[in-house]
Amino acid sequence: MRFWIGLLLSLFGGLVGIGLFREWIKLNYPLINDLHLDFIALIILIIGLVITAIDHLKQSRNLKQLEDEQKGRVLKPKQRENLVNTLNNLEKIKIVLTGIQGDRESIRFANSIKDIFIEANWEVDGVWEDIIIGGIGFGITLRESSSEPNSRGKIINEILNKNQIKSRIVLKPDLKPNQIEIIVGSRP
Repeated sequence: MRFWIGLLLSLFGGLVGIGLFREWIKLNYPLINDLHLDFIALIILIIGLVITAIDHLKQSRNLKQLEDEQKGRVLKPKQRENLVNTLNNLEKIKIVLTGIQGDRESIRFANSIKDIFIEANWEVDGVWEDIIIGGIGFGITLRESSSEPNSRGKIINEILNKNQIKSRIVLKPDLKPNQIEIIVGSRP
């Protein structure tokens, strides 16, 4: 709305404003003639148009940024397909999925991850909402009890990272050996 107001104001100021004061200006400043006044009107009009164009550009960028933030993390069809195909080939264990309480984007993305694991025939418990004491940070955190180099948690972590999903693995010895916790943190 501000864009259109600025546009109309610049039109009024550039064309009508100079015309209203044209005779007064010529009487008080005898060196200025109609050609000068027409040139001044054109400059004012151009300045007004540039200001409204800059405002419009700024508002468009802000709107695009808000739309991107509101949309949150979204898996592309190719990512989704790669994840399902790769997870299908792994030995299945129980996955406990958690999102950050109060962070709707985190919960929404955790549900997307859940859908992928279910499609790949994994047992999924959750998506639970929880407040992680000390925070969890950005991206996805996988917790498992195994410290073996080829553990399923490490393999899943590698699969997620290969598909441009930022994740990391954390050792949690008190977890059951046939279970992995996946915590979806805030958007990076």
